[in-house]
Amino acid sequence: MKLLITSLIALLVAVIIGSIAGSDTGYVMLNISGWTIQTSATLFVTILFLGFILIYLIVRSIVRFIQMPQDIRIWRKHRHQRRAEKYLTEGLLHMTEGRWRQAERDFCRAAPYSRAPHVNYLCAARAAQESGAIDKRDDYLRLAYQNNPEASVAVGITQAELQLNQQQTEQALATLKHLQHKQPEQNQVRQLLLSTYTDLNDWQSVIKLLPSIKKTGLYTREQLESKQLEAYSGLLKDAGNLNNLDKLNKTWNDTPSKLKRHFYLIEVYVTERLRFEDTSDCEVLIRTALKQRWDHMLVRLYGLIISTDLNKQLTTAENWLTNHTRDPILLLTLGRICMNNHLWGKARNYLQESINIQPNPEAYYEYAKLHEHEGSPENAAVCYEKGLTLATGLSE
Repeated sequence: MKLLITSLIALLVAVIIGSIAGSDTGYVMLNISGWTIQTSATLFVTILFLGFILIYLIVRSIVRFIQMPQDIRIWRKHRHQRRAEKYLTEGLLHMTEGRWRQAERDFCRAAPYSRAPHVNYLCAARAAQESGAIDKRDDYLRLAYQNNPEASVAVGITQAELQLNQQQTEQALATLKHLQHKQPEQNQVRQLLLSTYTDLNDWQSVIKLLPSIKKTGLYTREQLESKQLEAYSGLLKDAGNLNNLDKLNKTWNDTPSKLKRHFYLIEVYVTERLRFEDTSDCEVLIRTALKQRWDHMLVRLYGLIISTDLNKQLTTAENWLTNHTRDPILLLTLGRICMNNHLWGKARNYLQESINIQPNPEAYYEYAKLHEHEGSPENAAVCYEKGLTLATGLSE
C-alpha cells in the first residue's frame, strides 16, 4: 500500500513538472568564478530537486549506519524477550501438567533471555524439588539471589516453602528467622513461621507470634481462636506428658479466661489432670461448664474424676437424669460414681442400662470390673471380650 501511494505521488509530481516544462520558456543563468552556466528554469528546478533527494538519501544512510548498532541491540532484545516469553510459557504449561523435568529445562532456557531471570530460577527450583533434585533446587535458589539480590526476601520465602514441603522443618525455621530479622513486618514470613512452629510443636513461640499476626488481618477471629486453642492445648498436653503437675496448673492459670471457657480446652485440661491423684477441683470446673451447655465428653470426664464429696457428685449427676434420662454416657458416668461410692447395686443397674441403650467399650470395661469385685470372673471375661470387640471393630 505504501509503495502504491509513493508511486502515485511520484507520477503526480512528474506530470506537474512536465506541464510546467511544456509551458515555461524562462531560463536561469549562473556566473561562478568566470564561468557562466545558462539553462532552462525547468531543468534547474529538476536538478535542484534531484540534488536535494540525493543529499537526503546520503544523510539518511549515514544516520542509519551510525544507529545500526543500537538497532541491532533493540532487535536482539526483542528477540530475547520473545524467546523468554516462549520458554516461560512452555515451562508453566509443563509445570501445570506435572512434567517437572521439562518445566525445569524450559525455565533454565528462559532465564538468560529474561529481564527478570530470578523469577525463572525460582520456578526452576520448584520444578527441581518436585522431580526430587534437591541439590539442583538449592543451586537454582542461589542463582536467583545472585541475579537479583534485592529479591532476597522473595527468594528466602520460596526457599522456606520448599523446605517445609520437603519436611526440612529445622532448615525452614532457620531461613524464616533470618527473613524475619530482615523484614519483621513481612506477613508471608509470619504465616510460614506460624506453620513451622506448629509443625515443631513449639507452642510457646506460636503464642508469642499470634498477637503480631492478629494485627495483620490475615486470619479471621475464629481462625485465630482455633490456633490459640491448639497452642494452649499443646502446652497442657506437654505438661501432662512430663508428669509435671505444677507446670500443668500454671499453664491452665496462664490461659486467657475466654479460652478457659471453651469446652475443648476444659476437656484437654481435665484429661491431663487425670494423670494425677487429686482431681477434686475439676468437679466444679465441669459442673459449671455443663450449666452452660450439655457436652458428652465433659459428662464422661465427670465420672472419671474423684470429688471430695462423692455423695454430692452423685446427686449432681442424678439430677441431670431429669433432662437426659436415656443418655448412655450419663448412665456410664453414674455407674462409675456409684462404684466409687461402693454402691454396687446401683452401679450395676446404671451400667446395664447404658449398655442396653448403646453398647460402649468403656461401659463393658466398668461392668467387667464390677463382676470381678463381686467374684464373678466368668462374667467379667465376657464383658472384657464384648468391650474389646467393640473397641477393635471386629465382629464376634
